[in-house]
Amino acid sequence: MCGIFGIVDLGGGRPIDEGRFREGLEKLAHRGPDGRRSQRVVDGVMFGHARLSIIDLSDESNQPFQISDRYWLTYNGEIFNYLELRAELEALGVAFQTSGDTEVLLRAYIQWGDDCVSRFNGMWAFAIYDCVERTIFASRDRFGIKPFNYAVHDGQLLFASEIKSLLHYAPALAEPDYGVIANYCRTSVGAQHEQSWFRDVRRLQPGHNLTIDANGALRMWRYWDYPIGRCNLGFDEARRQYGELFEDAVRLRMRSDVPLGITLSSGVDSNSIASVMQVIDPAPHHSFTARFDDEEGLVQDGTIYQDSTRRIDESIVACETAERLGLDAHIIDTNYSDFIGRLGQIVYHLESGNSSPAVIPLMQLLQEARKRLTVVLDGQGADELLAGYISAVVWPAERDLIASGRLGKAWRGLRQYLKTYTLRSLIFLVARQASNDLPWILRLQQRLQGFDVIYGPRLREHAPMADFPTLEPVAGEGALARRLREQHSGGLVNLLHYGDAISMANSLEARMPFLDHRLVEFVWPLPGDFKVELGVGKYIHRQAMRGLVDDAILDETTKYGFTTPIGRQFQKPYTPGTGPLDILLGDRCLARGLFDDEGLKGMIEDHRSGRKNHGTLLFRLLSVELWFRIFIDGDMSVDQPVEVAA
Repeated sequence: MCGIFGIVDLGGGRPIDEGRFREGLEKLAHRGPDGRRSQRVVDGVMFGHARLSIIDLSDESNQPFQISDRYWLTYNGEIFNYLELRAELEALGVAFQTSGDTEVLLRAYIQWGDDCVSRFNGMWAFAIYDCVERTIFASRDRFGIKPFNYAVHDGQLLFASEIKSLLHYAPALAEPDYGVIANYCRTSVGAQHEQSWFRDVRRLQPGHNLTIDANGALRMWRYWDYPIGRCNLGFDEARRQYGELFEDAVRLRMRSDVPLGITLSSGVDSNSIASVMQVIDPAPHHSFTARFDDEEGLVQDGTIYQDSTRRIDESIVACETAERLGLDAHIIDTNYSDFIGRLGQIVYHLESGNSSPAVIPLMQLLQEARKRLTVVLDGQGADELLAGYISAVVWPAERDLIASGRLGKAWRGLRQYLKTYTLRSLIFLVARQASNDLPWILRLQQRLQGFDVIYGPRLREHAPMADFPTLEPVAGEGALARRLREQHSGGLVNLLHYGDAISMANSLEARMPFLDHRLVEFVWPLPGDFKVELGVGKYIHRQAMRGLVDDAILDETTKYGFTTPIGRQFQKPYTPGTGPLDILLGDRCLARGLFDDEGLKGMIEDHRSGRKNHGTLLFRLLSVELWFRIFIDGDMSVDQPVEVAA
């Protein structure tokens, strides 16, 4: 797990400023605390690498990595099946000089060319230069776990794990894209789209390759897509095969030459990983769980859930799991102290805003984890694969049942939903999900919410986009399957972006078994009933985990998520002139033309008075203002590495 930076001449003959390049590489020091190295590969090509040593800790695996005088590689990520690939290559007569996955990746490319990526089980963003053919081959993993940002500027291609390296080398790239920012403010859309918040900086999309030929011509193409078709396995056989695949996905992601642990919540996903992990290796692994101080008094929102008295505390179940499995549990009390300073540091690492206030407790959790670990296993990706966000698939799941004539089952499923959600919130959920199919409903909802009055002229002129990239239709695809494809290729990519940014800010590698491509490809064609059964999501996973995970966890059918007291942060007393609302209503912010003075004041007054809770939206707007201060105004006071244990 590392950081990459590179510059490639596209034929303009512009020389590379090597001193400035090395300075740009230092912007990735948090991604690679074990050393930075830059290399002029040939005239017009410069590669840089910041290393976080995980597998093969020796200097022989340092990058940029070279084989003969022909091939050079700069690579961020992990190829988890590198041992199997190494054995396959050795059987073909290939000899190795190192014991890590870096050399396996490059020799796989030499052996199989562009098709090597179809053999990789892992997460990656890399670039390879062939000195004989004078070509670049670059790739990003199937689901977008690792970032690959790029820009074409002054006849050069610049690419990096983080945009700040590009901005340092080419300051002219620090121009905002107001359309993307407007879309984020209205719909919370983030890194799932190709365009970044910087006008001329883009992201290589998940599952895509990029090449540059000897003439400087650039080409991109998709090398992986979701499988099409339907699986005809019976449920019992599918459950058995699923369980075997999941166990192997965890096993591969436990390969590490440095300490490894897990982020543990009260939910099915992380408890499943922890249970399988302890079967594979029953050592007392460290687990880390976040909770808020008791003084916050967090309970469920009674306007959404039937149970409005449920205390929100992940640590209760997490501690029980840790005791049962023999984990070394760490409960991290998180809070919003130094709210603006912490959010500014997070925005600096995200290089954009983010709509989840959970990023702040996540940063605190991973800071503590880094004191003992270098690798954590994480449950990200399960919900989008297995319909875990049941509130987001009510409409498509019911729609499929009705379309197939199973009206009785549809009614029983609806009754199950009403055991969890209030009737009012269920109607709202269905209307919101239907708006994805009927754009006019989305526009009507936005007008009724009245949020447009808070936007100034720079943002008002831009129409909102959907919260996922445009999808090509698939023949025979049901409503549930399409919704999961939207989530997996859309919102999940945004979650992976902030997960990568926050973990790497702490020099920590996060690995996600639910994003093993074999598991995704197996689950994708399964019938919808295997994923949602009578209002219960992740059905096949729950059944596959019987006997490993506590039944009480498997039988908890509500997906509550990690709730944060974000609304209170905009109601607490602050020293005059220093609070988050002072920033939003300050002359510096309003002068940008992003927000309307009177509209913003009205919304803030509604929030202060308690008439409405606009905490998440205010968090979003504050993120935007801090982004402008950091990247456009040039206030880089947050350009400090996160303190981690030696």
